[in-house]
Amino acid sequence: MLRNYIRTTIKYFNTHLSFSIINLVGLSTGLTVCYFAFLYVNFELSYDSFHAKANQIYRLSTDVKTENGTDYRGSSAPLGPAVKELFPEVQSATRILLDYLIIENDLGVYSEEKIAYADSTLFSVFSFPLTTGNPLRVLNAPFNVVLSETCARKYFGSENPIGKTLLINGMDQAYVTGIMKDMPFNSHFRVSMLVSMSTLLESWNPSLESSWTYLRFYTYLVLNNSHNVYALNQKIADLMNQHVTKKELEFLPALEPIERIYLHGHARGHRAGSAETGNINNVYIFSLVALFVLLIACLNFINLATAFSIQRAKEIGIRKVMGASRMSLMIQFLTDAVFLSTIACIFSLGLISLFLPLFNQLSDKTVSIGVFEHPHYLGLLFVMAFAVGVLSGLYPAFFLSGFQPLDSLKGRFASSTKGIRLRKILVTSQFLISFVLLVATTVVFRQLYFMENKELGFRKEHMLAIDFQFNTFAGSEAVKGQLTTLPGVSFASSSSSIPGKPNHKLETKLQSIDGEVVDYFDAYFVDYNFLQQYGIDVIAGRPFSNQVASDSSNSMVINQACARKLGHQNPDDAIGKRFSQWGREGVIIGVVKDFHFHSFREEVQPLTFQTGGISTFMTLTISQDDVRSTLSKVEEKWSEVVPDIPLSYFFTDEAYNSMYNSEKRFGKLFICFVTIAIIISCLGLFGLSAFSTIQRTKEIGIRKVLGSSTSGIVVLLTSDFLKLIGVALLVGVPLAWLVMKQWLQEFAYRINLSFWIFILAGVVLALVALLTISFQTIRAAKANPVKSLKVE
Repeated sequence: MLRNYIRTTIKYFNTHLSFSIINLVGLSTGLTVCYFAFLYVNFELSYDSFHAKANQIYRLSTDVKTENGTDYRGSSAPLGPAVKELFPEVQSATRILLDYLIIENDLGVYSEEKIAYADSTLFSVFSFPLTTGNPLRVLNAPFNVVLSETCARKYFGSENPIGKTLLINGMDQAYVTGIMKDMPFNSHFRVSMLVSMSTLLESWNPSLESSWTYLRFYTYLVLNNSHNVYALNQKIADLMNQHVTKKELEFLPALEPIERIYLHGHARGHRAGSAETGNINNVYIFSLVALFVLLIACLNFINLATAFSIQRAKEIGIRKVMGASRMSLMIQFLTDAVFLSTIACIFSLGLISLFLPLFNQLSDKTVSIGVFEHPHYLGLLFVMAFAVGVLSGLYPAFFLSGFQPLDSLKGRFASSTKGIRLRKILVTSQFLISFVLLVATTVVFRQLYFMENKELGFRKEHMLAIDFQFNTFAGSEAVKGQLTTLPGVSFASSSSSIPGKPNHKLETKLQSIDGEVVDYFDAYFVDYNFLQQYGIDVIAGRPFSNQVASDSSNSMVINQACARKLGHQNPDDAIGKRFSQWGREGVIIGVVKDFHFHSFREEVQPLTFQTGGISTFMTLTISQDDVRSTLSKVEEKWSEVVPDIPLSYFFTDEAYNSMYNSEKRFGKLFICFVTIAIIISCLGLFGLSAFSTIQRTKEIGIRKVLGSSTSGIVVLLTSDFLKLIGVALLVGVPLAWLVMKQWLQEFAYRINLSFWIFILAGVVLALVALLTISFQTIRAAKANPVKSLKVE
């Protein structure tokens, strides 16, 4: 019996080959997109879950409450060891400090941006397996380093790196003591080199070991199974209050479950780019888009399946006359639908295999290495395909199989209100989803364009930044003078940070109209040329000058946001006000126009400038003519003037734009998914227009005989679809507005939801629909009426 059902199914699909291909392509594409979205969402949700003690690991951070809000920081160096010693509910603790260093060996010089100083207890807390070395000993002495497998190949090729040395920042030799497997991509920090914490705290900067307010470390605690997070947090708060006695600021510990850090934790200040945070809203959006794509594919599948099954009304009547039971007819319809959906699922596996490398490239992560890496996902894919097949077969199975033989033979159901109403609901739903996705795509694209092209308030083109790792001589006026003599180099300045890179936040006391403001302010240390080179406008007072002796240590320049923080709506009122910062005291001499030194996700924060201090970046303004030649000359001059410090450089515009890499990845994936959704909708619309045209063939012939023009018939055939688009727009406009308004709230600086966006999406949707159905309608309208009237 089953063989007979399948044979009948195959014969039916061969008879309606175009319908079958449309349905196969639509559903297989929808399943493929849904699978990729599920992979991505599941990957985002899986961050740090691979650790054996994941449900016991917490990151200990610090929330600094200030008058300006909450400053989300790391933890101090002494806090972790103290917590481990004093509180028995803490099984173990480890600290890391993210950094980037210049690494050198015989093979070359590298700016290694994914480095962490780490305690020797790191491998007892985290599940980062070592391939070589004892996990308890590899980081227990100064200048010990552990390399990832990829990093080991980078520096030593096929040689055994254990015991070999690397030169750090052109000064210190470090010894390779262990090799670890590459950290998984779903780790909230991912480094390729671990340097022993004792290197930093014993050899380079011992004062950090006793500093309770230097909050740049990440401290991780493993708690016992009976832990009470709230009670422990209160104990740690009491401990911190014993050592931090700054009444103006409130230091609160924050214990964050490691599995929630990536998507739900706050971005904590760090110097390197090896720690990242995700966006739970983007996960929700991807899930929703995937659901929409699958829903469109399912609606297409169900719509076409039910529509074309109506053509089998006479077949049903004949079968019933010949004695077929209703149950056998229901089984036949379900077999047809499930068989086709199963074939679509098999096709989708081929598409997944084909496009998986491209998907990994677009997401900028190795989300999956192969189709069969997650067999349970494949099982879910088959379940979804089976469910779609059953749903699409239920309607014809229950309703068509229940028709009386006489009605079926007369084909009355083809024009019944039930069949028409169902198809209208399904088509309107498709148009509604397509419209919302079109609006979303336009908004996402415009916001990305806005962030990349809006006036930033500073100059970033043709600027070459050199990271000289705080070396005093490398950042000196003598070196800058040597480099500016080169052809193609017109300007040089040094600074502690540049726009787009993390900067220091320093405790600062400023005189305001109501007394004093004490807060952690963003701070830059610059030379006398920095403001001019970056084109940052001074709107009150004056910039720094090397002709004024006090500017070297007793003068400060602030931005407009800082002036407003002090209560001055007129920037001129801030001039002459007192400041105290980092052991210096003096007066404010100038106010600069606000510029975006951080991303558009946050408002421009109060920022202070002082001269001197610590600097690590030298910026060169270079000519756009023959950039390669200029770079070569800079490299040659640098190696001549500063032979002990390797040259590590980048372009400032690229560094600034890299802040939006996550948004760019999101935008690319989002636009790809939406484009596929629109294509699937067009396939379904094409099939339905063909079906509608076939159903009205005789009507078209009669109208032509009675004098109707071709254009009149085209309008008649398309008007029904345009009405459905109108209904979809009425529902879709407020829905799309609400969804995208919520998404834009994540950005402090964002585009306006102009009404033209909705008009454009509606026009595009209508044009796409008309172009899709025009082929069928025009052909039907031009057909010979004699042939049309002969159609049965």
